[in-house]
Amino acid sequence: MRVELTAAVLETDEHAEEVCDLLRHFNKKRHAWVVPPQLARTAESFIERNLAPQLAPTYKQLALKASKQQHAYRTPTASVPVKIWPEIIKECVEDLGRPAVLVVENNHSDGLFVKGIAKLFKASDILEAVEKRWLEIEHGGGGDTYRRAREKHESFHRVKRAATLLDSDRWAPGTPAKNAHRIAELRELGLGVHVLTLREAENYVPNNVLHAVKPIRTSLARLDHLKQLDHDQRGHFDMKHGFRKTSGVPEQQQQLFAGTRPQVIRGLDQGFGQNILEVFEAMADHLSEDDLARNVGEDVPGELRGLLAMLREIL
Repeated sequence: MRVELTAAVLETDEHAEEVCDLLRHFNKKRHAWVVPPQLARTAESFIERNLAPQLAPTYKQLALKASKQQHAYRTPTASVPVKIWPEIIKECVEDLGRPAVLVVENNHSDGLFVKGIAKLFKASDILEAVEKRWLEIEHGGGGDTYRRAREKHESFHRVKRAATLLDSDRWAPGTPAKNAHRIAELRELGLGVHVLTLREAENYVPNNVLHAVKPIRTSLARLDHLKQLDHDQRGHFDMKHGFRKTSGVPEQQQQLFAGTRPQVIRGLDQGFGQNILEVFEAMADHLSEDDLARNVGEDVPGELRGLLAMLREIL
């Protein structure tokens, strides 16, 4: 997160311990220091008073660089910095020292999806945050995801650093997401919520990944049938289980799949299995936005960039 220390914090040494904790975060690039140019000398003076002589030059250079870089953040998409003053510094430092939290329904499969998306979009900052435990992907466990998301949000004092990623479980485009009222309640709290536009994370996996799901010969045959679906059908088909759990097209999708040839429905009966996202994460370095746009939908790259942007808001 971008963090600005006010003059009232830097002009005294009353909160030197907390400020030094933040300086270490800045030096590790866990958080970014925002130094208004008029406070550059104040920051240097604080460093001279409170840091050992062998450490001071490094941090003074950090302050100088931060003060010179402020013009780079003057864009419409720049996040508003967390502004810290003496009365709230202890709570803010505690919040900023904890991992940010993304609450998901299943931390294994959804974790693979998030890491795969980060790899595909070359989001090295997200991958580093996961690797260093600056971002934790929290297991919500189905219906408990909403409760866990609320708890994590409320566990932060001043700097709210929790978000949630949810499947929509939509049967067709434009239909309400499952548990829409509970999603609205989370948003009313100010919690970051990304609800997938398509049915589930597996619906975002491009064809070259599905081709590689073992046994490959079986997946290749099913992929031939999948290619007969339009984007709306593909986006709401049960990629993992196919139609076998509902013994054919479920009632809620009769209109969506009306006119689809029976041999296509039969060919997709078994789906592609449970390990689609494992293959996706493993192959993600070699995928592109074009794969997503061509196979899944033109709007998909933009949606997933929005997901990454939400994560950056809490890091």
